[in-house]
Amino acid sequence: MGIGMVTCGGGGAPHVEISGKSPADGAALAASAVCMRDARCGKVSIACAGGGGGGSDGGTSTSTCTATIEPVAYADCYAEASSDIETLLSCAALTADQVNTLEVCFDTLAAQGCVTQAEADAQARAAAEGTSPPSDAPPASCALLSTPPPGCGAPTR
Repeated sequence: MGIGMVTCGGGGAPHVEISGKSPADGAALAASAVCMRDARCGKVSIACAGGGGGGSDGGTSTSTCTATIEPVAYADCYAEASSDIETLLSCAALTADQVNTLEVCFDTLAAQGCVTQAEADAQARAAAEGTSPPSDAPPASCALLSTPPPGCGAPTR
């Protein structure tokens, strides 16, 4: 199988080239790039406990939240992601421009830096305080992953 990721210029993350590939090959390339990053970095998990209060004295509920960076198994990530991405890439309603947008999405996801424990702890503090933690939302270029074009199945992840 040929590698569809190329690096242009000096350094940086490789480009995930899915244009012109079969849905299976494009999905394999995209899933590999994203899951390599996830397996290297892990995923932040925030668990909160507590939260009593809110009584007549005007007190607010409080909770304690902790953040952990959990490992991600490459094989599990790849199996799930490649299946979902192949389903999306198999959709006849997907345009060439949308495929290009997905390439930007996969490039962006694969190039994201790892969250540090300090950053994860800040997210947990924000959750405990009831404020919005720093956004962990996917980039705008990834909107098609959660909202595919009409007539295309939604990914399960």
